Amino acid sequence: MYSSDVKKCAKQIVKEAFDQILTDSYRIPSEVQMESYVRENIEYSFSEYQVTQRIVRSHPDWALDQVAEELERQKMRYDKEYNTHLKQASQAAITEVENLIKNLKETIKSWKIIHLA
Repeated sequence: MYSSDVKKCAKQIVKEAFDQILTDSYRIPSEVQMESYVRENIEYSFSEYQVTQRIVRSHPDWALDQVAEELERQKMRYDKEYNTHLKQASQAAITEVENLIKNLKETIKSWKIIHLA
């Protein structure tokens, strides 16, 4: 779902840690740290105004407290789904960072063999 965001985040992390990767001092972020990085790249797009308008259009006879309760239910459902996707994206980003580092090291090794042999 957030494939391009995950790849963009992973590339940015590898780019910023390039010197540490070259010296083997880089440590892949924990899942919690990665969630924070990924959160910056994945938009939280729940709009209370739009959802409220949709609820009112769907249920014009509901009282304001019923609309507020439904809004809260939908917001909780959205937050739960968002957090699930965030965790999945964080795990995917960790895997992507690991793959990028592996590929980078293989490329450097090949370059050394060709140019320094």
